Parts: sequence; C-alpha cells; structure tokens
Amino acid sequence: MLPKDMVAVAVATGAPSLRPVETSPRFQVGETIRTINDTFATHTRLPGYARDKPGTIVGYEGAHVFADAHAAGQGECPDHLYCVRFDSKSLWGKGSDGSGAVYLSLWESYLLAGDDQ
Repeated sequence: MLPKDMVAVAVATGAPSLRPVETSPRFQVGETIRTINDTFATHTRLPGYARDKPGTIVGYEGAHVFADAHAAGQGECPDHLYCVRFDSKSLWGKGSDGSGAVYLSLWESYLLAGDDQ
C-alpha cells in the first residue's frame, strides 16, 4: 500500500503499471481480432462503441495491471495489453467516410482470436 505522504507524488508523476506474467501473449502484430460483447456492471476500459468490432493488433505493450479488476478491489490481475487499430467504417458504419482509424490500448481479456468469432 502506498504511504499517505506519497499519494500526491504518485498522482503527479504516475506509477509504472508494467508487471511480470508467466503467460505468453496470445496475439501477434498483424493478427485480426474481434472485441468481446459483454455487458459490464461497472466501468470498463473497453468503450461501448468498440464492443463486438473487428480490429487488427498493431503493437504489443507488455503485461500491465488490469485496471478494471484493480479498481474493483480484485488486485492487480496483470494482463497482456495490445494496441488495436479499428477502421472507422467498422466502428461508425455508413456514417464514416472510411478514411480514418481509431487506436485503442486493450487488454487481452477483451479480445477474441479470429477463429473464436
């Protein structure tokens, strides 16, 4: 636990969330994924507009504290974190001109492999 006198310093400077894990990342750069389509009772770092959407892994960011679990008091629960690219058309449909993309950092817990879809 962080000592009370260090809270202001931690908030001002941030704290590293990178953690060691014993599992290997499930996904590789270039792989197509689909996000899960679960309903959550609390806040989650998976935006509603990106649920049940196809994307492409464009980067691996290491294993980090899983913010959803940590905020719920369940411990750090480190999970692999990826940078995922979503074509604007897959997110916004016909309302998009298709020229853009959205990049999200998403935990492995939110992702399904192409063959799991």
